[in-house]
Amino acid sequence: MEEYELSNGVIHRGDCLDGLRELAEDAITLGFTSPPYFNAVNYEEHVEKVHGNTDHWEREEMSYDDYQDFLIKRFEEVFRVTRPGGHTIVNISPVHWEDERVALPFHLVGWMEDIGWTFKEDIIWEKPVAKDRRSGVLLQNPYPGYYYPSVVAEYVLVFQKEADDENKNNIYWNRTEEEKTKNEISLNDYQGEKSKNVWKIRQVAPGENEHPAPFPRELAERVIQFYSYQDDTVMDIFAGSGQTLLAAQDLDREFIGFETQHEYVEYAKNRVIDESSQMTLEDI
Repeated sequence: MEEYELSNGVIHRGDCLDGLRELAEDAITLGFTSPPYFNAVNYEEHVEKVHGNTDHWEREEMSYDDYQDFLIKRFEEVFRVTRPGGHTIVNISPVHWEDERVALPFHLVGWMEDIGWTFKEDIIWEKPVAKDRRSGVLLQNPYPGYYYPSVVAEYVLVFQKEADDENKNNIYWNRTEEEKTKNEISLNDYQGEKSKNVWKIRQVAPGENEHPAPFPRELAERVIQFYSYQDDTVMDIFAGSGQTLLAAQDLDREFIGFETQHEYVEYAKNRVIDESSQMTLEDI
């Protein structure tokens, strides 16, 4: 597994399952990730399209049982390396496959609970623009039974690794007053949208990011700010273009990222280095 040491953390190229097994128990405070879409994106072929080696990419075939096993094995290891009281947070949504809408987020909750995670919160990420035309079916057939709403939301599911001691079942029990003051969250705009479990955040526009399915950086920033302290370690096991890592660096957290595709690793690494250099210049 290749490893890239950066100013605030490290990016590993390879299967996160192998890398996670090398991490010590209780090594991280927060995990935030968006798993590869089930049967929705063939990441290797997408890379080939980016390089101009193919005009299009096809969906990758995978059975749902295999996908379930794929996720469970990795989140079992995430559970092991998360400190008691810490969290892992998963951005995930139902997917369309063979004329069916697969209830992936709802299945994931059960899989995670079987591992040992405790379900804590369901946050809805609402996008201002729909990428499909499902609602148009009713316009063409204005009758009961033809309603298919356009998909404008994804789930942000919060899970906690509970501590044995109830008094330590949080991430702040051993923080000093100085640490709490240093990490105080601005409440200037809290009573609006942020205090609710529906977050309206613009999705990444086409061409804005080289990855085929990036979540917005603002989504990662909110999660990191609400569920970790400065100098804590934040991990993304499917790091993609590095949105979580960039947000962690910007908020003075350490980070660990895993990504299988060399091109995405290089892209994420260069973005982190560029922004780190800009931050250093601003401090001079």
